[in-house]
Amino acid sequence: PAHPHPAMRVLMAVAAATEACTSMAFTRSATQTDSSFVTHTNDCVECDARVAHIPARVYQPGARRAVYKSYFAYPREVGTGRAGLYELAENPELVGQPQSVPLGYVPQVEKTHGYFEASYPYMNEKGLAFGESTAAATLWTLEPDDGSDTFPDRHIHYPTDAPLFGIIQLMQIALERCATARCAIQLMGDLANTYGFWGEDPATGEALSVTDNNETWVFNVGTADWSANGTFPGPLAGSGFRSFWAAQRVPEGHVAVVPNAFTIREIDPEDKENFMFPEELFSKAQEAGLWDGKGAMDFALTWGPDPVTHEYFAGVPPVPRYSSMRSWRVYDRVAPSLGLQPTVSVLDLPFSVPVDQKLTKEDIFDLQRDHYEGTAYDMRMGILAGPFGNPNRLEGGIGMRQHEGEYPRAISIPRTTYAMVAESLPPARKATVGSAGIMWFAADAPATSVFVPFYTNNSPSPTSPYQQGNRYQFTRGGAWWAFNFVANFMQINYANMSTVVIPAMTDLQTYVGEQAAAAERGGAWAVANMQEEVQGKVVAKWWDVADDLVVRYNDGFMNTCSGVPNAGERNAKKCRTATAIGYNKAWLDMIGFNFDIRPQSVLPGSPMALTSLPTSPAQAPWLVLATEPRPQWNAFLAGETAASNVPWTMMAAVVAAGLMGFWAGRATSGSGAEYHRLD
Repeated sequence: PAHPHPAMRVLMAVAAATEACTSMAFTRSATQTDSSFVTHTNDCVECDARVAHIPARVYQPGARRAVYKSYFAYPREVGTGRAGLYELAENPELVGQPQSVPLGYVPQVEKTHGYFEASYPYMNEKGLAFGESTAAATLWTLEPDDGSDTFPDRHIHYPTDAPLFGIIQLMQIALERCATARCAIQLMGDLANTYGFWGEDPATGEALSVTDNNETWVFNVGTADWSANGTFPGPLAGSGFRSFWAAQRVPEGHVAVVPNAFTIREIDPEDKENFMFPEELFSKAQEAGLWDGKGAMDFALTWGPDPVTHEYFAGVPPVPRYSSMRSWRVYDRVAPSLGLQPTVSVLDLPFSVPVDQKLTKEDIFDLQRDHYEGTAYDMRMGILAGPFGNPNRLEGGIGMRQHEGEYPRAISIPRTTYAMVAESLPPARKATVGSAGIMWFAADAPATSVFVPFYTNNSPSPTSPYQQGNRYQFTRGGAWWAFNFVANFMQINYANMSTVVIPAMTDLQTYVGEQAAAAERGGAWAVANMQEEVQGKVVAKWWDVADDLVVRYNDGFMNTCSGVPNAGERNAKKCRTATAIGYNKAWLDMIGFNFDIRPQSVLPGSPMALTSLPTSPAQAPWLVLATEPRPQWNAFLAGETAASNVPWTMMAAVVAAGLMGFWAGRATSGSGAEYHRLD
């Protein structure tokens, strides 16, 4: 009998929590340091951003490994015994929270590796690393209900034979048991096929970027025994083929983007060096009626829907370029010589591209921060950006269901809970550092955040701000709230506040890089001390930035404080209300501002030309640059960076000048701008 999918009744509710993340994969020969990288922006409206370290363990013969369901909201696990972060004895805040309940068990192995995880598992002590992106799939089902869910409509009560694995559970066991990408891919595929697989959202499978420094891959997976409308049985139910999957190796010197879509196309069944897949993949596609068996099978269009017509958010019309714009942007930045143009379908773009010049980790960090700056799609421009050049866009809501339209989907977006860049180190550096990899972690949206290191041989201190706090209770103790507060406060006046935030972010990112490089020269002990110190300082200084913004931008004015009072002065910080910011002329022209004081409506017009962007201070008097010292930063930087001996007033002037270049130079010449071309 057919069992109707409960989630079909609540698609609108599920869409609100969709995990529509971006991942990228960088082979070792695409980077300057011979490290390979994978990335993940966790674009989640509810996720628990705390970083946990799962220690390596030894088990007795006959032990079983419990498989727990996926909770994204805080606390994502309670009492599982997997990490101290999840235990009441080490985390009193968990008192009163329901205990996590296993969905089932699989046989345990004798020894497991230690690894880092947040909402998703990322990197183990062997240098194996993952980045994740939920992808649309033709056949699908959802996660089983363990009986303790506070949102039961988002999960299914299965009569029998419930699938045991989602992508998080597969990633966890692969990191526990594997040291290589090939091992991880084969293990995940075997487990999904043996025990069944579910997607995180309706009509989805999963895509991963996978690396071990030696090889870098893209892995696609989904359920095979349910139907295209989420009902059971599907065309392959009872066939013993419970999950479809395939993996393609990223060629050396290349970068691949995984943007909420399957991107593996034609699989060469004879090329086992560059493809991995179950032997029955082709025959089962025919049996399911998904492929006619003629010519080469297109994996993405056989096992996934057309990305142009697929509804990424239930009840909202299709967003044709939801995936393609992100892929195009990354490829155009790392390989401008290819002259790739934006496409409607992501499948009209290459699986991967060779880089024009080898990348640094800072280049890879910066790719996570992108809003199409300097292109015809620059999200700082146009009416939706408001009067202060805000690149962030609101998603969902009733209006987008009632009025069709589309704006570019950026890589850094307001609901990004955190961004992760996993760096798998080459052998020589592993020996020096004592770690096989580094998980670089940026709390909240990476556009206004700083990546800090977690070395794979160092478990974080329980007092680390990256192990503290949750999004349902405001506190200054956790890293996420510091960066989330600044990101949200910037919505008041993004352009002007960027003149404070972007230089601060750049300064801190430079500081982190210099501290990490110095510690690595001192070996594992120095690295461990540096990691804890840097994480604490970054968060403390970001709260200084937050406090500065609150005072500086108030009631539509920009207030300045020199912080150096004269003897006997009342105003201890020499603060004054300096400048009325107002609305800029370009925006007033755009909205048709005039002497009609009644509410006005703006009619559709032609796209803004890049020439309308401000190219000098004279053209953008509304962009008020901050040139006075930022509170408490001089002492912080003194003696800790190469710039510590530069007079602060000179540094501030350089930062201010650079910021105008940041605002104007990134936008003046589309194809040749150094910032977004990485050349």
